Amino acid sequence: MKILPLLLLQIILFLSSSCSKDGRNDKEEVPIVVDTTTTCRSVVESGGYSTFYKPQIGYVGDPMPYFNQDDNKYYLYYLQDWRNGSTTEHPIYSTTTIDYSTFTGFNEAIPTETADSQEAYLGTGSFIKDSEGKLYGFYTGHNGSLYPAEKVMLATSTDMKTFTKVPSFTFEAPDGYDKNNFRDPCVYYDPTRSAYVMLVTSIKDGKGVLVRYSSSDLENWDLISPLTDFNSDAEILECPDIFKMGDKWYLVFSRINRDEHRKTFYRVSDSPDGPWVRCEDASGHHETIDGLYFYAGKTASNGIDRYISGWCSTGQEVNGNNELDWAGSLITHKLVQQSSGKLYPMIPDEVDNKFNTQTPYSMLKSQGDVTEDDGAYVLNYIDERSYALFNRNTVPVKIELTIDASQSNSFGFSFGACNDLSEVYSVAFDLTSTNRWSMPSLFLNKESNYSTGSYTTELNFTPLIVPDDKVFDIKIVIEKSICVVYVNDNVAFTNRIYKMDKNPWTIFVDEGIIDISKLSVYKIGDKL
Repeated sequence: MKILPLLLLQIILFLSSSCSKDGRNDKEEVPIVVDTTTTCRSVVESGGYSTFYKPQIGYVGDPMPYFNQDDNKYYLYYLQDWRNGSTTEHPIYSTTTIDYSTFTGFNEAIPTETADSQEAYLGTGSFIKDSEGKLYGFYTGHNGSLYPAEKVMLATSTDMKTFTKVPSFTFEAPDGYDKNNFRDPCVYYDPTRSAYVMLVTSIKDGKGVLVRYSSSDLENWDLISPLTDFNSDAEILECPDIFKMGDKWYLVFSRINRDEHRKTFYRVSDSPDGPWVRCEDASGHHETIDGLYFYAGKTASNGIDRYISGWCSTGQEVNGNNELDWAGSLITHKLVQQSSGKLYPMIPDEVDNKFNTQTPYSMLKSQGDVTEDDGAYVLNYIDERSYALFNRNTVPVKIELTIDASQSNSFGFSFGACNDLSEVYSVAFDLTSTNRWSMPSLFLNKESNYSTGSYTTELNFTPLIVPDDKVFDIKIVIEKSICVVYVNDNVAFTNRIYKMDKNPWTIFVDEGIIDISKLSVYKIGDKL
């Protein structure tokens, strides 16, 4: 008889089948195949995303979420980025969801106009209903060839889908403000004034400010005092959002500062008039939601839960303007308020539940002092990085595990861990305050020398909350090139890693010892 090739023997692992609730095996053991190869696969992305919504063609720009009580759906209005070289761009499209785990529809809500009009490009805005149920969509008209380049526009709808523009409403920045930077209107109802209030992003005296207007009917607006003091050095505060949760008011904005980074920030106050302060608790001040790859975050609530939606750039590294490329895929976190007033981002419940079918995994190889016992792993740093390398995932997955780092301050995960590991992308947990941000942080590093953990480029970062016991419950959701890491239901870290898709991954330690337990890999299964 012929001998089966060694590779085939390697990829056939016999695992026990699912057991009944009383622990007895109801089925005979069946072979389950795990790909044990470690050669690099190069995947060219195309088409849409399911969990991190992206349409089949084009990309998601600034989201403008709105919860509609009439049908209990979230309407995700957003700027559709065609990237087709047209002289007009970014019409407002919409999709809907009931829980942020799946999305339905691809609808043009508000189109652009001709290349010589104020609406050659559309910009961010917000949506709100009046007391009669009419939906008002305030948005930006942009044309860099005109002066002013930006104006606030209005369109209305009675069915959430088809909008009628109201050209007579159009207005520009008041005197004293930068008329070429007057965008991203955010309209909300202010009970302290018994009136609607509009925030508009602009610049005054070289500093980012929010122009404010007040209205009783959403059609006639009066200028009131601006919001100016945010304890921020932003050149401009894009995509503002304001809401009340509990007895606190929150102001969310996305900061542009070309000397540093674009990120989504928030401030807290006892009043919609401010003063707006950074929220602090025992873990220190953490003024951002997520890292550099989560931008233009705006929120919506069904009256019980509040979610914040932004986009993950298609760019993996910053461009010549020290920015990530504009637009990409929709990322949404659930926001949970703490007693201190701080907001914690966490995985939406239905996204968590969507990945409900365990899929087999295997440690293919290890380096350094690595021990495994019935699915639990201990990684011990001795002179150089110790790591365990696991098989590639070929479908979207959620990796779930607990790491006891009571004896370590440096560990993490690496993706694109194929061939000789000469280029990997590592999500590194730094529990110290000796890094360049002077606080415990999560980093995304592009590494070139894997055995030592050295890296060539820091690509992303966000503050990390370290519990007293240094135990971390971690969920990592992966779809194509997007990787979102959730830690202890209080930190979210979104990344774009093209080499991750369909390539092996590792867990590593760069100092001390980590104990890994409850490691499971889940794929999307039937809805429970």
